[in-house]
Amino acid sequence: MTSAELAAKPPKTRPQLGRKFHLLWSASAVSFVGDGMRDSALPLLAVAVSESPGAVSVVSVAASLPFLLTSLHAGVLADRTDRRRLMWTIDAARAVVVLGFACWVLLTSPPLAALAVLAFLLGCGETVFSNAATSAVPELVRPDQLDAANGRLQANMLIGGNLVGPLLGSALFAVAAAAPFAVDGISFALAAVLVAATGRSTAPRGRADRRPVLTEIREGVDWLIGHREVRTLAVLSILGALACFMGTTMLVLMVTRVLDAPAASYGIVLAAGALGGTAASTLAGRLGRLLGRGARIALAFLLMGTSLVLAGLATSLAAVAALYAVTGFGIVTWNIQAVSLRQQAVPKELLGRVNSCYMLLTRIGIMSGAALSGWIASVSGIRTPLFVGGGLLLVLLVAVLFLLPRMNAMEAAAAPAAATEGD
Repeated sequence: MTSAELAAKPPKTRPQLGRKFHLLWSASAVSFVGDGMRDSALPLLAVAVSESPGAVSVVSVAASLPFLLTSLHAGVLADRTDRRRLMWTIDAARAVVVLGFACWVLLTSPPLAALAVLAFLLGCGETVFSNAATSAVPELVRPDQLDAANGRLQANMLIGGNLVGPLLGSALFAVAAAAPFAVDGISFALAAVLVAATGRSTAPRGRADRRPVLTEIREGVDWLIGHREVRTLAVLSILGALACFMGTTMLVLMVTRVLDAPAASYGIVLAAGALGGTAASTLAGRLGRLLGRGARIALAFLLMGTSLVLAGLATSLAAVAALYAVTGFGIVTWNIQAVSLRQQAVPKELLGRVNSCYMLLTRIGIMSGAALSGWIASVSGIRTPLFVGGGLLLVLLVAVLFLLPRMNAMEAAAAPAAATEGD
């Protein structure tokens, strides 16, 4: 198909993403529900096996460490191997680990150290899997379908991981402590089968082409630093994550202390945010046909910044929940744009390593924002971090407006590449 034919072809109202993508999407949906179940059950089990208030923190830290320790190596692995094969292999291994743990819980009460080890191992698997999955999506859909594809995957995380999974996990844990882990293990096994059905990825590099791990990591870092547009995107991501989490970290205290609402009301706010994010993921393809890439990014920062500032002024639970729904819409819209741009701009053979660098920087921004939020709140009050975080996002919006032509050029550059691949 020529470039002229592609240009003349009218856009579809509902993008046809193909059988292989839908298999991957189905695997993602099943896996996220299982993850949500485990994420709610593991802290409950930690509280059950230890009377120490720090038990939950131990498990949480153990789950977070792999991303900081192994993220860059996961990028190398994603670029060296068949990405889809790597994904189903990781899921099969996680199925064995979690099902084995479920049997342990069924027979006796495991020590806290075992919970921490489980969280760490699954975190390592998740770090590798998520990088490989993000890098594999461009092999399954066209560049003009990336927003719709990434939006549907984001919806799985929000609905399965943040809503359905935690509710099911808590309910099953009340019936039997082993139940949510058993179902999670089964979900990993089913996801592995679905990913395996997508076939092989682009042929990986041969062993003769591989360099030392640190050399390959440096190649990804050097590419990110040397590519002006993606480097700019990374700076926006780390600052945006810092600002956003500076504000959202204080929402629980806004609800329970400033508004003096019951603790359970915070769940309403979280659900509203998830619903807003789900709406953004559902509308991602349509929004992509209405607005250019730069305009979508500007809209995301406008929504995030404005909603956080207004949430800092809110005097009712309903207002905070409604504004957090807007924040959720903006966060997911931004995430989709950032992922799609990287998938379009980065060479396939470097995508895993560049993704790992990019996501590590974003995680540093998240951790920094959460830490600053507590410090600012202790010095100036609970509302202040929402004002500061929202204000910083609006400052970043000004920068985005200056960068609109460059961002739109990045998207336009992908169209000739797509035409060349289709010839």
